[in-house]
Amino acid sequence: MAALNSVFGLATRRLAKPRPVALAAALLLPLVLSGCGATEGIGGKLLSGVMGDDPKPIDPAVYAATPACPEIGIREGTEFLPIFEKGKNLDFEHVAFQANIQRVARDCDYEGDRLRVRVGAAGRVLSGPKGATGQVSVPIRVAVTIGDRVIYSALSTANAEVQAPDYSGLWSIVDANVTMTVAESHDATIWVGFDGHDGKTKGKAPAKKKPSKS
Repeated sequence: MAALNSVFGLATRRLAKPRPVALAAALLLPLVLSGCGATEGIGGKLLSGVMGDDPKPIDPAVYAATPACPEIGIREGTEFLPIFEKGKNLDFEHVAFQANIQRVARDCDYEGDRLRVRVGAAGRVLSGPKGATGQVSVPIRVAVTIGDRVIYSALSTANAEVQAPDYSGLWSIVDANVTMTVAESHDATIWVGFDGHDGKTKGKAPAKKKPSKS
């Protein structure tokens, strides 16, 4: 992953996997239906496909021509971003804000011989110990890789308004410019994270205001 490390500078995070409970429930449903005397209904049809029929081989040509919506994940170590007071970069006693990424998502559309992917990310900015408030800008990078090869990388800026009384604000971005060929879509992975080359933050630290004691 050397090429992607040059984009984010950090190691990868394990991709989220389907919940085993939900998967187990989906697999057990036809068995329950069958046990209730629904062998001629959908449960019986599912069981007949599982227990009676031989699997059909996948046509390689059909598979190659079918687009796949790539998996998406957050780069490990890029889900948090400290934003320092002006002139206090990397001084953790002077953190004005801390931003985090809470959710990422994607959806895909087939356009001609290419796949277009819309990538979304959302999170929160929290005030630091001194109760800073104001508008905060955070840098979000979306990158797409196939193995060690980076086929897409773009930087966006998201804004959050941090105000009392909760001293936090929400941010979100959508990158609608990701495209790839059908063949690339089978092996591509989408990564999202805060951009932090050389340990620098690009967020804006507004004027600070101490929280009210009331």
